[in-house]
Amino acid sequence: MRRFVISTLLLCTLLGSGCDQENTANSTSTSSFDTRFAITFGGKETRLQVALTDLERTRGLMGRRALAPDEGMLFVFSSDEQRGFWMRNVPINISLGYLTADGRLDEIKALYAEDPSTVPSRSDRIRYVIELPEGWFEKNHITPGAQLDLPAVRAAISARGFSPEKFLPAGQ
Repeated sequence: MRRFVISTLLLCTLLGSGCDQENTANSTSTSSFDTRFAITFGGKETRLQVALTDLERTRGLMGRRALAPDEGMLFVFSSDEQRGFWMRNVPINISLGYLTADGRLDEIKALYAEDPSTVPSRSDRIRYVIELPEGWFEKNHITPGAQLDLPAVRAAISARGFSPEKFLPAGQ
């Protein structure tokens, strides 16, 4: 029995199958971590994976060798705090945005392939982090103050089978 439990935990870790404790998805969910959702950001439509669990947020873009021009990942947290991201096992450069709970872009950072250094946010009020292809913000004229479409984020969280109330502030 012990060997079975250890094997199952190892398999969940290797496959990133969402076997982590934080996953509260229900069986009616039709979307997975690999699903891309159309979410407007700063007036520009993007196709974003939505990372909701600790395992998904840790996996992030690891191993991804390319991103389509408007494709990326949205990391959603259940509380506001200072965030820090690094590029361990990510072989591409990306642009990163730190956003507040109201979906407003607070700051933009450049992250470089395979750099294990943590790039922290200045603010301790960060709820969302968005990763997009290198130079995406500049190319699309997206600057601090740009707004994330929170109703679309709510819909994506629901489509994943999670409760939006766990992640979004009251009234969002």
